[in-house]
Amino acid sequence: MINTNIYEVVMYNTEVRKLVEFHETHPRYDDGWADSRYIELPALNLRSAIKKIRSKYPRRRGFKITNIAQIPEFTHDKRVRF
Repeated sequence: MINTNIYEVVMYNTEVRKLVEFHETHPRYDDGWADSRYIELPALNLRSAIKKIRSKYPRRRGFKITNIAQIPEFTHDKRVRF
């Protein structure tokens, strides 16, 4: 069985957070990135979820993951047809 799980990733941007403290804005990201954001994404497993989130939100650009949790009620088998 091939299962896809939904993972919730909690993250913020360290660069934005520092700038917001001094009432400045980041040239690329909005001030909302100073606070934690919750992002849901499908992945086969935790390793895959981390790889996906890091490809879009890389550490080198200040993105810090504070938590990743699987949301089990969204787990489903792709082969099931309704």
